[in-house]
Amino acid sequence: MTVGTASVLGGSAADEWSALVATALLGTDRRLPPPPLPGWEAWGRTADPAVAVLDRSIAVVAARRAGACPLPTPEGVLPLAPPDDRPPCPPACGIRLARMLAGEHDVLLPEWFDLVDGVGVQLPWASLPTLLLRARRNPRMDQVVRRLARGRAAWLADAVPELGVPVQGLVPKLDSPAFAPLPRPPDSGAVVSSIVSLFGDGHATWAAAGQLRILAAAIDPAWLPALVVELSRLPFDAPSERTRADIVGLADFRLEMHREFAASVAAPTSVPPSSTGDHA
Repeated sequence: MTVGTASVLGGSAADEWSALVATALLGTDRRLPPPPLPGWEAWGRTADPAVAVLDRSIAVVAARRAGACPLPTPEGVLPLAPPDDRPPCPPACGIRLARMLAGEHDVLLPEWFDLVDGVGVQLPWASLPTLLLRARRNPRMDQVVRRLARGRAAWLADAVPELGVPVQGLVPKLDSPAFAPLPRPPDSGAVVSSIVSLFGDGHATWAAAGQLRILAAAIDPAWLPALVVELSRLPFDAPSERTRADIVGLADFRLEMHREFAASVAAPTSVPPSSTGDHA
């Protein structure tokens, strides 16, 4: 593209955009798009006027973004994140955390934190902003996140004030919800039998799914394969099929979570040289 062509495009982008917005607001059935301004003809050749408006709009947006000037460099230098000599969180465990933060079987979140604490690895730092934002609704979760993040939680809150996260953390109130793994029943095998019986008796409707999730999240992980096998053997039952799929999915998810952490213990990951004193 020549300098002259670029100048023409830059000068006509605002007018081209205004014409396209007016056409989009009224609809191409009521107002056909005007002919392209000089320099924009290549993106207005489609026979369908609606497609032509979209093509021309994409071209204008791309040109405007390409011509935007970068923001000035912020004053000062971002302080280094506090060093952390623990091994990094295994990638598979970090991905599972991201899935839970997105709402997939998040009843298992406290157990995930208990496991990551037990194996002595870092939190996945890419998820730390999301964790701190979510913990604003649960001060006890905030305590756990900050303890496992060590000094990096306060560092992030101070370095990125736009997050709206307090530097010092939240003080739990008496009525703050707990954030700890569910208590293990004394006989997980009996709990598995009870869950399967509820399905067999037709009582495992969707209304009971919440309580069944709690039971499946609390049993000894060694009993999870048995729970999956027993539920998979049951005949199809329309009223409880959605609940069964949910509980089997949770049990499989939890079982894989334990296997991932067990694998990280069997093959510990060394700390890369750049993991200390970085900018996170």
